[in-house]
Amino acid sequence: MISKKVRELFVSLMEATNDSPVSYDIETEQYNGFFNSVVLNKYIELGAIELVESETDTTVIILNGRDDFLSSFAAGIREAKNGSDQAYADYNANPFAFSIGYEHYHQLSKKKSKLDGYICHGFEREDTGLIHQQ
Repeated sequence: MISKKVRELFVSLMEATNDSPVSYDIETEQYNGFFNSVVLNKYIELGAIELVESETDTTVIILNGRDDFLSSFAAGIREAKNGSDQAYADYNANPFAFSIGYEHYHQLSKKKSKLDGYICHGFEREDTGLIHQQ
């Protein structure tokens, strides 16, 4: 099981839109926002995240291996939605991302009202009926 603070960090990246606390710039592939510095620093040390800039008000980062992360995160959501177990994580390019997506889906499914108008990579958008891709 992934800790709540770790899951919150990576989910905030997957929820990144222009209207959310974390934004994503498609041209630079950079995330900009407020992050838990303890958790962020841990994943910078592990090489999963690269620090671009840190100012008093915001931090700019890059998610290393982003394509594999996105794919595996969405796969975790899909398998959780289909009722599969987490053993499918072993078949993904990024089992960690798969597990975060899987656990995130289960956390949200406990709170049905949270899915109304919810936008996150790998989740079906209510307004279009399509899976949101970041």
